Formats: sequence, C-alpha cells, structure tokens
Amino acid sequence: MNNTKVTFFMVVTGPDLVIADYAVKSFAQIRTNDFKLRIYSNWVSSALKEKYFPEWEQLDYVDLVKNEWQTDDKKPMDPWLDGPFERHHDVLDRELKKIKTPYFATVDSDFEILDARFISVMLEQLDANPRLVAMSTDYSPKIAQHYDSYSQEVICLNERWHPWFCIYKREALQCNVSHAYYEEIIPGPVPRNAWDTMGYFQRALKQTRGWQLAALDPKYQPCFIHYAAFAKNRDINENNVAPYRRLMILQRRGFFGCANWIARKIDQFFTKPLANCLYWIRFRRVDRSDYLPGWGKGEK
Repeated sequence: MNNTKVTFFMVVTGPDLVIADYAVKSFAQIRTNDFKLRIYSNWVSSALKEKYFPEWEQLDYVDLVKNEWQTDDKKPMDPWLDGPFERHHDVLDRELKKIKTPYFATVDSDFEILDARFISVMLEQLDANPRLVAMSTDYSPKIAQHYDSYSQEVICLNERWHPWFCIYKREALQCNVSHAYYEEIIPGPVPRNAWDTMGYFQRALKQTRGWQLAALDPKYQPCFIHYAAFAKNRDINENNVAPYRRLMILQRRGFFGCANWIARKIDQFFTKPLANCLYWIRFRRVDRSDYLPGWGKGEK
C-alpha cells in the first residue's frame, strides 16, 4: 500500500451489484499498479456477497470491505432512507477519512471504464497544478430551475463536479463539510436552493480554502460510461443486464468509439440510431428516477 498513489472508493449495494460487477472488473484496464479499488459493502445480502465477492477478492487491485457485521436480519428499515442500506453520503463522510494515499477518488458502482487513458490525463493535470484539488469526468453548471424527480418540485440546483468519478488530493479532507445533499430555503418562485451530493463540500473547497476544481476535456467521454442511479435499480437483473449494457455502450460511443472520421460518421448515422431504437423497444420502461418502492418517503 506504501506505493499506492490513488485509492478509488466505491460503495456497493444489493440493487447495483448486477452492473457493479462490470464496473469493478473494468479497473483491470489500468496498466499501472499504483492504485487500489476499495469496495465498501453497504448492507449487501449474504447471498449476493457469496455470489460476487469471492471473484472480486481474486483481483489484485481490490481492497474489499465486506462488513460481515451487517447481517441480513439487521438491515436498516427506516422508511426515509433511499433503500435498505446506509445513506451514501454518510459512508463517504466516515470512510474517506480513512484513506491515506496522496489521492482518493469517489467512483460510483455503475461507472464502467471503457478506455483507461483518461485517468492518467486527470492525474497529470492534478500533479501539475498545486491549486487544483479535484477533477471530475463531468461538470454541471448552476441550473436556476431544475425539476427534481425525487421531490417532484422545481429547485435551483447549484454547480457540481459530478462524484461518479472524481479524483481529489488528500488535502481536500481538511475541509470538514459533509458530502451530503444540502439546501437553503430562499424567497422567490423557486424556494429551494440546493447542492446535490458532494456539491456543498465542493463549494466549501472553493470558497473557504481557495482551491480550484476542474472537469475532464469532453473528448474523453467515449472512454467511460455512467449508467446512473443503480442503487435504485429495480428493472435490470442477471437475465437482461448483458443486452442492456451493450445497448447503453453503443448509444454512448457507437461501435467504433474514437476511430477515424468515416467510422464516426457510421456510428453517428447508423450504429447509435439503431441502438437507440433497440433500447426503446427492449428497455423503454426502465426507470431509476425515483426511490425504491416504499423508501425515501418518510420523515427524517
């Protein structure tokens, strides 16, 4: 562990394991040995642990936190949770502080590496700029009126460097602001001024510490795919995950990926439209825009 430069931290839950299996194995594309993928089991059932964890433990880059004390009969059942597991930001607030490597990264369990070269680009930029404390694959600017599907309200959603793959210098942990969703009630037609998970923490890094954050050049977007919100998955399973994944990848990068001009045109006018059509036929009813049934509706 002494030579490890970056620790990628991934939280897995039961609903997302079917896609997390691809995400975990995709880290084998990183051609250096100076990283670890720390996987934190967030109340994964004993049956699913037996199915997935032994194979993951055979991967030399995996550091698996199995949490054997999280037994099936003790799963949290508070209705205000997102599901029968601990809230994601609570895990981050507690567990990221335990990482001792020069860099740490938050990685969603439904984020798959397709071409690992973008990671070295991010680390090189972080190495080169002393004021740059974090870098994400994706960035969203402030949206003054954003429809929030969870609350079914229009909110003001502030800027965020997305946490599904975001690398930080360890110095960022000097900031004691929570990684949780945060909102302020303000006067006006849109009363909720909100920062999604990690957003308010990032705001503090900029405003109180004077650090900079950056996003990866968009030209690297074909190098990865974020399937999104799989902790709320209720539609994708072992029987349909393979065609779902293939169609999602084809929609994102086509058949040829970052190939020559002719190949990109074939993808633009044939491969991607065909993938979109097949996805609509097979998976148009797939929905992860709300909490799992029976969850996220109670009083906190």
